[in-house]
Amino acid sequence: MSTGTEKPLYRYEEIASQISQAINEGTIGYGSRLPSLRTMSSRYSCALSVVMQAYELLERQGLAYAVEKSGFFARNPLSTPLPEPQKEKYYLNTEDAVPLSIIGRIVEAGNDSSVIPLGAGNPHESLLPVKHLKQSLLTVLKEESRLLTEYCDEGGNRELRRALTSVMLDRGTSLSYRDILITNGCSEALTLAIESCSSPGDIIVTESPVFLGIIQILDQLKRRVITIPTDTVGGMNLNHLESVLKKEDVKAVIMTAIHQNPLGFTMSEENRQRAVDLTARFGVPLIEDDVYSSCSFEGRQERPLKSFDTGDNVIYCSSLSKTLSPGVRIGWLAGGRKHELCRKLKMALSLGGNAMVQSAVAGYLASPRYSKNLQMLQKMISRQAAEMRQLLISALPEGTAITDPAGGFYFWVELPGKPDCLRLFEEALEEGISTVPGQAFSVGDRYRNCLRISYASPITDDTREAVIRLGELIEKMK
Repeated sequence: MSTGTEKPLYRYEEIASQISQAINEGTIGYGSRLPSLRTMSSRYSCALSVVMQAYELLERQGLAYAVEKSGFFARNPLSTPLPEPQKEKYYLNTEDAVPLSIIGRIVEAGNDSSVIPLGAGNPHESLLPVKHLKQSLLTVLKEESRLLTEYCDEGGNRELRRALTSVMLDRGTSLSYRDILITNGCSEALTLAIESCSSPGDIIVTESPVFLGIIQILDQLKRRVITIPTDTVGGMNLNHLESVLKKEDVKAVIMTAIHQNPLGFTMSEENRQRAVDLTARFGVPLIEDDVYSSCSFEGRQERPLKSFDTGDNVIYCSSLSKTLSPGVRIGWLAGGRKHELCRKLKMALSLGGNAMVQSAVAGYLASPRYSKNLQMLQKMISRQAAEMRQLLISALPEGTAITDPAGGFYFWVELPGKPDCLRLFEEALEEGISTVPGQAFSVGDRYRNCLRISYASPITDDTREAVIRLGELIEKMK
């Protein structure tokens, strides 16, 4: 019953409400193109910008998705229910960190411009501020050419570290520039973090499935690993983690809390706090891999594990590879009580990095352009994810399970039956399509029927054809 006090709808909300009702009732079918902005503007006697607001609201509600140069299309997630990928079940044993034997070929395929990148996680250049970075580099070359003849401080460019304190403050974490160590991407940060708290043969706990790069690092450092079953919605099973910490001499726990690769989940704040408290109680450093936290679809900035850390127990690792440029190789580490040791290890390994590039990135981060480009990237990956998910729903076999992330670059796809996704990788590659098989995210022979699909690149006609062909290859494997 109406009380007569409801807030009146704005014009764009009225338009969105009417289209939403038509989609839910089936008047506008799934996959149908919505009327053009100009048509709707004429129909409702309003400005084009009002219709655009309505369509963007439908996007946020999950009822529409945009296709570049083609317009908006109806999306009704209720019409295509999908099961959640099954939680894996196995005993918690110590294992060698052995990467998948063909990991090099998988990475090579993902970087091959002649291959459709359904698996690769490199952000497309259209999402990155390449032009502005180039301008910043040219400015530094002109005004600070002395940097060509100088070594950078082992901690990294001071202005860059100051700029990163602002990035961290946006993530709910207050740090001094002295708390930040610039690294050669997040991989070096993770390597330093692991080396600072463990030795060859020591036990490290990770998620399962886990980012394939972590498996490679642990293999090179000769660490043993215990993998903890990890939920596609809630993250690492913290009850299992507590049990392991009680029974085993664990030297560190590696964890991603926000838009994890490959599962895409974001842990609840309650579980983030619990994970920080749990590892601190056992005196075990918590190494946080936080590369995707700025890649939220809604622009929401989630708090990393580090923001809950009151005892300097979290070693925070991140980079700008997914939001600024993979090529500049700017990562950073905030090591807590292990910070000085990480700094010494960094100095012995590679000194302070490229002074000129760091200065250019510092200048760019201090400008308003970074936040504007970040907003554009978040909007575009949200649209690409929406369309890719609809493509997968249409092309893959019935019973396929697909995660529904709120950010990051990936879907985790579990296929019905017992297909071998390593074989699928080979057959798809022969047709110019790259995927990443689930086995790449495991230290054992797990996830044979799973694969990671990326939406880091714009969806083109070639992409759509590749997804359809991938579905056909999967059907043939039944």
